[in-house]
Amino acid sequence: MLRLLGKRVVQQASRARSCQTRSHSGGSINYSSSGSAARGRWIDICRKYQSQSRVFPEATQSVGSSETQSVNRFHGSNAKEGIPAVSAAQRRALSSFAGRDGREERGGQGAKATAGSSDHQQSRSISGSSRISMPGNVGASHSKQPHQFDGSIYLHHADVGAPLNSAALSIGLIHALQVLRPGVGYFRPIDQTSHGGNRAELFHEIFRMRTPQEDMFGLTQDQAYGLLTSEKMDELLETIISAYERCKRHHDFVVIEGTSMRDGTNTSPLNGLIASALEAPALLLSDGRAASQFHPKHTESGGVFEDWDWEKEAAGCILDHARIMRQSNVDVAGALIYRMPKTSRGASRLREYITKAQIPFVGAVPEDISLESFQVEDVARVLNAHVLYGDLPHSNNMTTEVTRTLIATLHLADLLSYIPPSDDPAKGVLVVAHASRPDILLGMIDLHETHLSTQVAAMVLTGGSPPPLEVDMLIRSRPTRVSLPVLLSPKDTHGTCIALTNAQPELHATSNRKIERAEVIFHENVDMRMLHQVLFKERPMRMNPKLFQHSIFDKSREAQSHIVLPEGAEPRTIQAAGEVLRRSLCRVTLIGNPDEIITAAKQLRVDVSGADIIYPPSAPNLDHYAELLYQARKDKGVTLMEAHDHMITDPNYLGTAMVAAGDVDGMVSGAVHTTIATIRPALQMIPKLPNTEIISSVFFMCLPDRIYIYGDCAINSNPTAEELAMIAISSADTAADFGVEPRVAMLSYSTMDERKEDTIVQKVVRATQLIKQQRPDILVEGPLQYDAAVNPMAAHNKMDGRESDVAGKASVLIFPDLNTGNNTYKAVQQATGAIAMGPVLQGLSRPVNDLSRGCTTKDIVNTIAITSVQAAAGKAARTAQAAAA
Repeated sequence: MLRLLGKRVVQQASRARSCQTRSHSGGSINYSSSGSAARGRWIDICRKYQSQSRVFPEATQSVGSSETQSVNRFHGSNAKEGIPAVSAAQRRALSSFAGRDGREERGGQGAKATAGSSDHQQSRSISGSSRISMPGNVGASHSKQPHQFDGSIYLHHADVGAPLNSAALSIGLIHALQVLRPGVGYFRPIDQTSHGGNRAELFHEIFRMRTPQEDMFGLTQDQAYGLLTSEKMDELLETIISAYERCKRHHDFVVIEGTSMRDGTNTSPLNGLIASALEAPALLLSDGRAASQFHPKHTESGGVFEDWDWEKEAAGCILDHARIMRQSNVDVAGALIYRMPKTSRGASRLREYITKAQIPFVGAVPEDISLESFQVEDVARVLNAHVLYGDLPHSNNMTTEVTRTLIATLHLADLLSYIPPSDDPAKGVLVVAHASRPDILLGMIDLHETHLSTQVAAMVLTGGSPPPLEVDMLIRSRPTRVSLPVLLSPKDTHGTCIALTNAQPELHATSNRKIERAEVIFHENVDMRMLHQVLFKERPMRMNPKLFQHSIFDKSREAQSHIVLPEGAEPRTIQAAGEVLRRSLCRVTLIGNPDEIITAAKQLRVDVSGADIIYPPSAPNLDHYAELLYQARKDKGVTLMEAHDHMITDPNYLGTAMVAAGDVDGMVSGAVHTTIATIRPALQMIPKLPNTEIISSVFFMCLPDRIYIYGDCAINSNPTAEELAMIAISSADTAADFGVEPRVAMLSYSTMDERKEDTIVQKVVRATQLIKQQRPDILVEGPLQYDAAVNPMAAHNKMDGRESDVAGKASVLIFPDLNTGNNTYKAVQQATGAIAMGPVLQGLSRPVNDLSRGCTTKDIVNTIAITSVQAAAGKAARTAQAAAA
């Protein structure tokens, strides 16, 4: 409260010098005719907070004559202005507000922070076996007392009015932080602004934050304007702090996004005050293109950035705002540039300028036109249109990019000549026609459902009235649901066109393509290690579902394995293939009828042009594949003709033969096939790994803060001791392949009681002994109960205090039989909400993995990535064996 009391004194000083007038009407602010100065009056209050709160003796080491005059004025020499003398308590409060240790930063340039400890704590990297160091000092600090960045970060947009696509950068950042550290929250001090919109609602929906939405922001823009223009800064800050404290209860780390107010007003002083009040370091974000657009060279070059030093303008913007932050006693954690113009220099010159100013350079995200694209959902929003047809569940119809708009006033045949050819189903033209033109409507629906290289994003019917009943019945009686979005605009054709002309694209929680692209380009262009260094204190990176999936995707992307998907025309498989290709996780081959696959992909708005498509009757090497099956099964009575028929009629056999032949690296199937239909061809045609007698499976159980490997929960119903040992060894190797340190617990209902004569206990005892004999490099303990395996306290009690490398620390848990394992994984999944990835088959020389028939697109994508990593590990093992031989 002392700090707030001191702030009131500064407010009174500011109030005496105010000259603008304003009136309130119905709770809104109506400015008088005093011009732009009136609109910016509240910002003067913020600047006076910064300049005048640092002039008291306790807050300075030396002062000049002008500063001495300011001190004298506050001590009473200017009583005629109605400014009261300041008490010692008030001066201490303002001193506290000015600097954490009571010393002034002269000109915004404080002494450099002392270097942190040189000891680096080693922590597991996302790539698995490699290690990275996380420095204890979190980057250069310019205050006398460095701030530890362990609770929050304040995103400050160093531009006048954050551009609309700044949300994409925040999405990429939060996604990256969730990979580095789980439980990240989001808070915006002033939300529902003219620049940026309702960000709290947007991020609550995108990231499914556990914070109630009302706790994700402090005030609305209108509420903030009312308080600022009434000079109620204390109330504004108190409201923001209270909301922020509620938000922090739900999260270990919170991303705070600064505000941009209406009218393009510079809000940097206000953001500096808020960041200081919340004691959060600032990460400065700057729009590289906008920062230099007013420079004369920008105009002279015609918007070409290659031949002039635009980086100096962008870096200058960062430095200006860094001074403002430091004047508010806010530590600057680093700088990040987005919408970086594309030049041959890349980010090298930006890095040079920014690091020279002793600000950590986190990265530069290039401009991406897809983030600023106008999509069908934007059309519906702008027109307040109703979706008549084509809003299919689980499709990307509403996120299709609109490349151009055609007004259908001609005959259908003439209109078709204006639609350009295109092979990208994620983009298309928007056709606008009056609802009285059923010929255009039916023609566009039919055109969309062909496999011709023409793409229609959507159709807008104008006039406000739906098509005639007879036309509606004709459309709804089609054998398949209409997949082309058809929107009904309440406006006439002219009004619709005017509205579309003036429309601006936005990013919504349903903008899946933009969200995915924002995450990808952030990951590709930002130094994740530097990001972790400048934001977090020294601590090990815990393995969590986000980090685990991230590591799998990185390994898969690096391996670039070739995976075949036998269920090529299945919608979830097509969508998964599209996502895998977009993320460049691996190469993909789809098995099925090409026309069916291409048509389905077009209707789902998925681009699978990067995939190979194989039609079984005309598959290359078909005879060779049939020969492989014949040789493997001729002793069982299979003829060559029967083997040939299997290749044509059963895509799982064809896909497995491609794996066995080495034409692809792995296979994923099971979205519509049973487990036995998926696995049987693999057991018949693909040899086992050397020294492996049994095929088994594991599930990756992804809990909020750790990963467990469960085996075997899907294949072997009652393994012998020898088989159980082999399952454990295979599971330990699988864990290591995926970056999880294997500590194997052999589970039973008894802990370390080898004297029990129960057959289950004795089987586990024998299996544990075999593992230690065959693979002494594996850390294994058994028999153990589940709690003793994963809970250190339970392990200490049940192991009678005996030290163990596994008990209480297990990562691989081996169940004695299928009944126990299958029920346990499902119980954990249902009770905790854990993500279960699998089953992942192990023991085959080349990977084949089965899906659940209730799987989602994300499940398929994860399994494809897992299979790709398995294939890469298998290749590496074969290469090592060949070298040893």
